[in-house]
Amino acid sequence: MSKYSLDNLPLYKKGLIIDLKSEDTLRRRMLDLGLVKNTVIQPIFTSPSGDPRAYEVRR
Repeated sequence: MSKYSLDNLPLYKKGLIIDLKSEDTLRRRMLDLGLVKNTVIQPIFTSPSGDPRAYEVRR
C-alpha cells in the first residue's frame, strides 16, 4: 500500500484517510467536513494552476 498526502494523491485514485497531521482550526475544519479516520476520499478535479482541488468523500 502506498502512502500519499492528500495534496499528492493522484486524480481519480481512491485513498483512505489514516491520520490527520494538521492542528487547531484547520484540523477542526477537516473533521467538520467528514475527513475522519477510515474515510474513503478521491480527488476528482484540479484547477489549471493545481490549486484548488475538488474531492469526493465517502461515495
